[in-house]
Amino acid sequence: MSIDSSWVANELTAIDALGHVPQEKGKRLETLVTTIFSLVSGLQYEGTNLLNFYRTEEIDLLYWNDRERDGVHFLDCPLIIECKSSKTPLSGRDLRYFATTLRDKGRSSGVLVALAGVAGDEEAVTAGFYHMTVALIEGVTVLVVTRDDLLALKSGADLVTLLKRRLLSVVKSQVLQAAAASS
Repeated sequence: MSIDSSWVANELTAIDALGHVPQEKGKRLETLVTTIFSLVSGLQYEGTNLLNFYRTEEIDLLYWNDRERDGVHFLDCPLIIECKSSKTPLSGRDLRYFATTLRDKGRSSGVLVALAGVAGDEEAVTAGFYHMTVALIEGVTVLVVTRDDLLALKSGADLVTLLKRRLLSVVKSQVLQAAAASS
């Protein structure tokens, strides 16, 4: 099944039009992301806005991952997805919080949909990119999906390819930074 890029663009415009109504923006983004991720082979939607027992943490989206070969077999089961609709890049602190949430739930990987991307410089590994590298050192992989990524998707297979590229990028970045530091 294909993804209608004009529908995605319209949904993102509608999210932006909600301005300073975070709950509505978040709900609409979660619906968009649910629709897209449900096109990935082996992923089954399990719930939205799931609170932990103590009501101190919330999981935006939860998917069962059958880890099918043509799906996201390289990511956790269950798979946790966090959605951020902010117009500004996500801070390193927010990225670190998501990585900690994954670790606290016994997950080694998760997806962070941050429409405006992550604060910092990917090449210099600053801000959010630094926290992605630290999380990886601690055994947690955070893969970021942006607005531009969502707009470019044509199918569930495209999303799988994107997530593979992001995983490779995070690992390569850490290796290159470690090599530069030891020089």
